[in-house]
Amino acid sequence: MGDVITSADIANFLNKPLIGNEIQITKVSSLNNLKNYSLSFINKLCINENTDMNVLYLVPMDKEIDRKSKASYIKVKNPRLSFAKAVTEFFSKKFTEVIETSACIGTNVEIGKKVYIGKCSVIGDDVIIGNNTIIGDNTTIHHGTKIGEYCHIKSGVVIGEDGFGFDFEADGTPIKLPHIGNVRIGNHVEIGANSCIARGTLDNTTIGDCVKIDALVHVAHNCNVSNNTIITACAEISGSVIIGSDCWIGPNSSIIQKVTIGNNVVIGIGSIVTKDIPSKAKIMGFRGLELKKLIKLQKRIGFGE
Repeated sequence: MGDVITSADIANFLNKPLIGNEIQITKVSSLNNLKNYSLSFINKLCINENTDMNVLYLVPMDKEIDRKSKASYIKVKNPRLSFAKAVTEFFSKKFTEVIETSACIGTNVEIGKKVYIGKCSVIGDDVIIGNNTIIGDNTTIHHGTKIGEYCHIKSGVVIGEDGFGFDFEADGTPIKLPHIGNVRIGNHVEIGANSCIARGTLDNTTIGDCVKIDALVHVAHNCNVSNNTIITACAEISGSVIIGSDCWIGPNSSIIQKVTIGNNVVIGIGSIVTKDIPSKAKIMGFRGLELKKLIKLQKRIGFGE
């Protein structure tokens, strides 16, 4: 947590006027566990606040303000987004430029400015890590991987290990196919704890700018994930899958190899994707049914009644 700040400091940071008294802010809190001298936010789904506490609320632009309230307010377009920015600026832990002594760094490694590399992490040969990037504890970055700027690779992540690929002798004996591609990760990428991104077989596995990957996600060899896509927990992306920009991949989704997914696609929780998905589609369920068709099917068979 940062030093004691004031409601005016937060208003100035958000470039919005402060409504009410200036309050010293020492913490953040949720509406369900509200504390004095804290920062909280109210969205359109929850518009009631405690007016008897010294709290700074971030509220929607159309929120009516109780002038007798002890609380102070800042009107913003998106309270949750502004809350996230304010917490990051004033209350989040700031990593310093440190390579922990227990980290193992290979040869010919390029490490940018203000990079943090955590305890017991292993950085292979010929790796490039951009400025302002955080590498968590017990993380392994294999040889030849390139990571951009302002990335956050969380603890236990493995990037650039060989993928899973075999061909077979006539008697059925599996023979490993060597993986000699690399992994290329853009800027402002986040990769959650214990996720795995495999190197390409011949070409690279690529992760675009501003991609956010949750914990326990597997991205196989030769995949290409485009900018701004979100991949949530426990999703499995098989080899040579192409995912467009601005997509949402739901928890526990499974995508078969060589599928192409367009831009702005939403894949619901637990979906199994076995064919290409066009841009702007919303799918869910077994074999990735389009959401509208799935709802019609459920009604027809009386599912859930």
